[in-house]
Order: sequence, then structure tokens, then C-alpha cells
Amino acid sequence: MTTYTAVCQREGDWWVVTVPELESGGVTQARTLDVVPATVADLVALMTDADPGSVEVNMQVHSTPRPDVGRVALIAIGAVGAGAALLIRAIVKAGSKIPTH
Repeated sequence: MTTYTAVCQREGDWWVVTVPELESGGVTQARTLDVVPATVADLVALMTDADPGSVEVNMQVHSTPRPDVGRVALIAIGAVGAGAALLIRAIVKAGSKIPTH
């Protein structure tokens, strides 16, 4: 058995799944998390000629997507002006949380 990591990131209605161990950075998608192991095994088999039954999958699930910095800046421009947008963009890039109330 060979273990591969499935990094799962929610994007809309789908999970985007990246397998960093694959040389070309294999990426696939799944509608639900329960199908990720089989989907990754199929991807690994396709890219490496491995037997899908010999693939073990270690899932890393990230359910909260990173903020879209550009979208946050545009919203801020419309709401309070360009100066505030630049400040909010810097805060988001630094990884700080923006209060919602």
C-alpha cells in the first residue's frame, strides 16, 4: 500500500481535491467527501499505473475557503472607499479576521 494525501478544499458545491504527492500536482473534484478516497485512488492509478486497490488515502479537509482578497476589496470600495479597501486587503492578506458585526 502507498499512502497519498487528499487535500480537500470546498469551492461552491464541489470539493476540489489536490494530491501533492503526484509529480504534476494531481487535482480532481468530488461532490461529497465520502467519494474522495475512490476518486483519488482512480486519479493515482491513471497518473502512475498503480493498482487502485493499493492506494491508501489520508484526507485533509479544509471546509472554510480562504477569503477572496479581490472580492473583499471591491466590496469595501463600494461601501467605504478605496482607502478602507486597501486597509482591509492588507488585513486579509496578513491572515487576520475581519469582524462581521
